[in-house]
Amino acid sequence: MKLPEELEKYVGTGDLIDRSGHSPAKVYETPGGYFVKCDEPGELAREYGMTKLFHGLGAGAEAVRYLTLDRDYLVTRKVPGRDLTKDLSDPVHICHVLADALRKLHGRPVDGSIPVSSRYARYMASAAGPFSGGQYDPSVYMDGYRLSSRQEAWEIMQRGKHLLQCDTLIHGDACLPNFMEEHGRFRAFIDVAMGGIGDRHIDLYWALWSLQYNLKTNAYADVFLDRYGRKNVREDMFRIIAAFEAFG
Repeated sequence: MKLPEELEKYVGTGDLIDRSGHSPAKVYETPGGYFVKCDEPGELAREYGMTKLFHGLGAGAEAVRYLTLDRDYLVTRKVPGRDLTKDLSDPVHICHVLADALRKLHGRPVDGSIPVSSRYARYMASAAGPFSGGQYDPSVYMDGYRLSSRQEAWEIMQRGKHLLQCDTLIHGDACLPNFMEEHGRFRAFIDVAMGGIGDRHIDLYWALWSLQYNLKTNAYADVFLDRYGRKNVREDMFRIIAAFEAFG
């Protein structure tokens, strides 16, 4: 991978390490202590803005450079520590770190300067679209919140769309790999492109989904929700979130 000349100073000496995930974007770790994400022109502008916002709150990686040429390039400084998937031997600890980080994030004051979460915006677009629009993906379901069909998901989404609140700062993709910890304590959120103002239950749903996916059991759902605070959770919302996600 050859980076633009303007970004070479962030590489250091040595080879880039490909850390790309499932998205179309490519992510490289540099020997100099940075990550460089590459995508189609304009695709990383929002992530750059949200990364700066989260870093300004003391809860995210530092966005060092955003460059648009033949492609978009976003350079972020590497966050010390490791993500929550790197040690699954203490599930209770993972639940506590996850819950504490989200409770603090969701409790932050918000104002009109913060954009709406792109995930929440996608939900609203799905609800306003035709029944035949988009794909139906049942892989987003988790135990306890599985829906039987596209028809059931559509009906639940339509009945429940007015219950979603757009009043909370959310991560938007609250899965274990996007939470960094150091010395046993939460350090920062990463991959915050879908962050913004939305409904807290979006983050809670994906946190529960990720716990079940990574731990291969849903036995720790109550540990997570108890730590987060049951008074701030409406568990009936999770079926609605599942329906929205299935329509993706």
